[in-house]
Amino acid sequence: MSAPSAPRRSFVTGMFKGVAIIGAAPALSALACAPAPEATATMASSAPPPDALDTWVAGFTGTHKCLYDCVGAAGGPEGILFARNFMTASQEGLGTQDADMSVIVSFRHFATPYGFNDAMWAKYPQLAGLINVQDPTTKKLAARNIPLHDEVMGFSGASIPGLVARGVQFAVCGAATTFVAGMLAGANGDAKAIEAELSGNLVPNARIVPAGVVIVQRAQKGGFAYTFAG
Repeated sequence: MSAPSAPRRSFVTGMFKGVAIIGAAPALSALACAPAPEATATMASSAPPPDALDTWVAGFTGTHKCLYDCVGAAGGPEGILFARNFMTASQEGLGTQDADMSVIVSFRHFATPYGFNDAMWAKYPQLAGLINVQDPTTKKLAARNIPLHDEVMGFSGASIPGLVARGVQFAVCGAATTFVAGMLAGANGDAKAIEAELSGNLVPNARIVPAGVVIVQRAQKGGFAYTFAG
């Protein structure tokens, strides 16, 4: 009876050794796949630090975030109306408050002139000519930024001041502003000076961004939904 105990002991010992090896395999595999601590530190340090635009986007504290991308001449007023509808319909139907909403209306491409104040529209009638905007009161090319005064399609609060009062922010395309300044300067004017003038005469709650397409990307990275306004 004592003789077979040695083979049994060998078998049991071998079995536990096998279990130990099998149990160690996933851990060894994980160790093989995991980056070394110094590699992790290198990857973390390679991420670019937030810039001024990232910081601006991160400063929006409302839970419900949306950017309205205004591209064409009709897109400026449409984006204003869409932003108003987003905030008003959410409030009336879902009980949200303005503080719950983070909204950016972006004026780029042919909608860029809507980012400039009345002084620029009066000084440079080419702005209205560029996008063929008529003033409904004069039936002539506009010498004022109409959404700074009139509500879009008569909807209450669908204006730039109406949105400003609710905390909406505006982005104005810097690349398009450079282009518009060059157009206004013509062959003999000072395009740089005009660009600085335009950039210094924005509608309330507006800021120049490098390009409209850049703020679209940064806003989406920052959790904003995207809506094309036209």
